[in-house]
Amino acid sequence: MIIEVEERFAKAAQRFLGVLKTIDEAAGRDAPVHEVEQSAWQGMLETTREEIAAYIAMQDTEAYPAEIEVAGKRLRRLKEKRSRTYLSAFGPIAYERYVYATRETQRQEVIPLDAKLSMPKADASYLLEKWLGADCTGESYKEARESFLRIFGFAPSVHGLEGMVQGLSEFADTFLEEQEPVNSREEEPLLVATSDCKGVPMRRASEEVPKRKRLRKGEKNGRKRMACVGGVYSVAPFRRSIDDILDEILRKKQQAKRPKPKNKRLRAVLTREMDGEEVNGKDVIFAWLAEEVRQRNPQERRTVVAIMDGENKLRELQEATIPGAVGILDIWHVTERLWKVAYCFHADGSGEAEAFVGVYLRKILEGKVGQVIGGLRQKATKLDISKHKRQEMEKHLEYFDAKRAYMKYHEYLAKGYPIGSGVVEGACRHLVKDRMEQTGMRWEVEGAQAVLSLRAIYINEDWDSFHTTRIEQEQQALYPYRDQLANLLNTAA
Repeated sequence: MIIEVEERFAKAAQRFLGVLKTIDEAAGRDAPVHEVEQSAWQGMLETTREEIAAYIAMQDTEAYPAEIEVAGKRLRRLKEKRSRTYLSAFGPIAYERYVYATRETQRQEVIPLDAKLSMPKADASYLLEKWLGADCTGESYKEARESFLRIFGFAPSVHGLEGMVQGLSEFADTFLEEQEPVNSREEEPLLVATSDCKGVPMRRASEEVPKRKRLRKGEKNGRKRMACVGGVYSVAPFRRSIDDILDEILRKKQQAKRPKPKNKRLRAVLTREMDGEEVNGKDVIFAWLAEEVRQRNPQERRTVVAIMDGENKLRELQEATIPGAVGILDIWHVTERLWKVAYCFHADGSGEAEAFVGVYLRKILEGKVGQVIGGLRQKATKLDISKHKRQEMEKHLEYFDAKRAYMKYHEYLAKGYPIGSGVVEGACRHLVKDRMEQTGMRWEVEGAQAVLSLRAIYINEDWDSFHTTRIEQEQQALYPYRDQLANLLNTAA
């Protein structure tokens, strides 16, 4: 063993001296600095890989008895060492170690060297998983692999990256549900919960009809499964006038001095089967939102605001799980419908339609929803618009009438409440669409959920704490005997 360690360090020293020699030779011929960088980088990767290999060999210093006893079970040291390849951040390293089991063909229950080194369950190092896992949350597996390969000269296969992400995701949902709560003393006075849904393109099941080269009218390739997206954050009250809102919505003027959301957390969940039962993504999200609100508002001194579009199921879940929240219908959603009403009276894209929206949006912001509904019905009768346009208008007016309780914008503005769901709209785009709807992508449910969960952790800026937590959990599961390892080996019969 001493000889192996010395050989490893000798190789590392030789490679390092080779790097210095290359730099010295490059200086003699005035080589471009980028060429020197490339050569030095490759040389240092090889040098460090030898150093890591030497470190692994240095740790194999124990005397391994023929038998040990763990939790009342007698385990034998298997005759031949078992080999393993450790994919470090500097390249693959092969090593051998003794293992203990009840007999040759049974599970390896104690691996002293792996426990001593805190080796991961998978071949890839924890550092490599942290780096590549982050890349895979933002770009395709192929792109992540190619980027890493360009820099390091090696990379796991695309299939290997998929497996890596799947392995990481085994800890992700638990982390999101059990992570340390935000310090309530660091929160702003308003606590906002919001939710929406975004489709994820899914692969077709094998039993479905194969895709034809030319689709029938109205058909689309693939299908989508909805991911329920939830967000929670705190924010300071921000009082604005109706003119401020109209400027922002109609004239696209950014609000000055808008307070930024604080301690924002996002999550996206697909409806999927777990342990033989279907778990609804919306139920998961609202249970999580309710717990976040409870932890972040323990004394119930903060006003909780729930901003959403008009989907009935989302609002029903919010009222059931966060009953004390002030329900607000997203003003952008209202504006979209108001534009559709405008086109029942005026030409699409006309100045008259824009003026129409300005007039009636002001009335809605003033809390005059009933007047808007009645006035537009009278206007439609007076102008004798077509039956088709009348039906289209009525559809939206009936919607406004049903949602009146969540359209008290004059009260919300006076209290400084947010009235737009920009955070969750942004999350649907950034968390879901930007990663899941890249060109040609089709997902299976488990693979999609793995990426969504990890991407949420990364976007929430919890990537480091997630890895710290999951390494601790995995190590405890892999090596529950680690703290007693020295005693087990030294006191064995």
